[in-house]
Amino acid sequence: MSHPSDEGHATENVATVPQPRAEERERVVIDVTDEPTGVTEVTRALQSGAIAEVYLRGRRPVWIGDGDDGPFIEEITKDALTLALHEHADVFKMRKNGPAAVLLPTRVAAVVLARNNWKLPRLKGITTVPLLSPDGQLHLREGYNPATGWFYAPQIRIKDVPEIPTQEQISDAQELVVGRMLGDFPWMAPSDLAQFVGALFIPLLRSMIPDPTPLWCITATNPGSGKSLLSRIMGDLFGIKTASWGSDNGEQRKVITSVLMESGHPVTVFDNVPSGHTLRYPVMSELITSQIWGDRVLGKSEMANIPNNMLWVANGNNLTVGDDLARRTIWVRLNPEVRPDTRDPSAFAAGDLNEWLQLHTAEVLHALLTLLRGWVSAGMPKSDHHMASFGAWPRTLGGILNWMCLPGWLTDREAQMEDADEDSMEWAAFLSVWHDELGTNEYTSQSLVDFAFASATGMNTASKINSVMPTNGDKIPNSKQLGKWLRARQGRFFSGYRILARRDARQKINYWRVEGPKNPPQQ
Repeated sequence: MSHPSDEGHATENVATVPQPRAEERERVVIDVTDEPTGVTEVTRALQSGAIAEVYLRGRRPVWIGDGDDGPFIEEITKDALTLALHEHADVFKMRKNGPAAVLLPTRVAAVVLARNNWKLPRLKGITTVPLLSPDGQLHLREGYNPATGWFYAPQIRIKDVPEIPTQEQISDAQELVVGRMLGDFPWMAPSDLAQFVGALFIPLLRSMIPDPTPLWCITATNPGSGKSLLSRIMGDLFGIKTASWGSDNGEQRKVITSVLMESGHPVTVFDNVPSGHTLRYPVMSELITSQIWGDRVLGKSEMANIPNNMLWVANGNNLTVGDDLARRTIWVRLNPEVRPDTRDPSAFAAGDLNEWLQLHTAEVLHALLTLLRGWVSAGMPKSDHHMASFGAWPRTLGGILNWMCLPGWLTDREAQMEDADEDSMEWAAFLSVWHDELGTNEYTSQSLVDFAFASATGMNTASKINSVMPTNGDKIPNSKQLGKWLRARQGRFFSGYRILARRDARQKINYWRVEGPKNPPQQ
């Protein structure tokens, strides 16, 4: 219920409008002698701001809490409402001898919080950094901003961001971020650097672009390559919520809902996902493309509808993705090509980055804001990049990176998708062998299973289709299972190969064939 702490990493104070402290508020008087009247008076007190700054998130009233790791969004419970009224209001019942102070009756609190038509300012989330609005204005005032719907609780205080930066200021800002802070990371390709820099602008643009963002996946070939340092940069700049990767789809859903309901951080990192893990939960595909997240509240019979305005990041070694996540993921890959523990930090431009960040985080945030204002002053140019389901993000981030002359944004996305998509690699191998051995003839799923068994049992030693056919566990699938898998992938391309079907209505059976690449690789 308290405001986020004003203490932080650094530096200058911005111009702020002070919020009245709890003890400075005029105490509201609430008569609960008659319960219906009590419900009306408590509701009026909440909606007028007489009790505390109360907001609407989804369908439920909330306020801002202040925790050890930063501000968080707290749903108002019956007990919390009772305590708030005890501290900030005079609640009484009329007795024979006159009014008597009481605690808010539980039934009154329950009825108040059961309403679904609150007239409260809508809270989109907490931002720890200044936000750029659609008109190009940078909002530096702390607290709730009715124009954006965001509550600004700075982790680092920033002032004097130049409205129209000079070329020298822009060059210095880019050198600090790209050259000094990020220049010595072992990026696998230019796209990996560009895609991490793009991620750093997302928390600053959340008021401008309400669309969901892709999943950012930070992965490396070796432990100690710098994945945690990249997460550390995000944490020091913006604050991050660290979450565990769920053990199954249902557990992952619970984690997501809990984070969205409570976290005040703009970035959530699934840290240290097990090495070699394949990210494939359907709930993640649902999350990454949803502006509003709907789920049942744990322990209650009600649904939560919460804005999904976070950047979601997964972090681990040699990660791959499966199912629909491949086209919804942006990769940041590190490959040191040497044992990471043999590198000398003193040879890096920033030296020991952990120590450097403690001293220069405020400068880095100021540099990012300077670059953003430089882009605004250049007319906010957009690129022509496109990713289905993600609205303006690809074009906007592409425009910023192009304006910075930083190459690589989404340039090798197709190759990254194929390299990291475990399902696509498996099916590409299967379809390639199918096409090579069986041509473009049509087959039923049962015929394909029979071919695989013949290959596996040595009846057809020339065939290797059994070694590449997708398996059910470690077994060749039966015809019904293979038929389901083929239907689910009908028409999709896998490294240029495509599954096509013909339905025989009389026999009520599907016939399958593989269409090969239009331009097969030269031998």
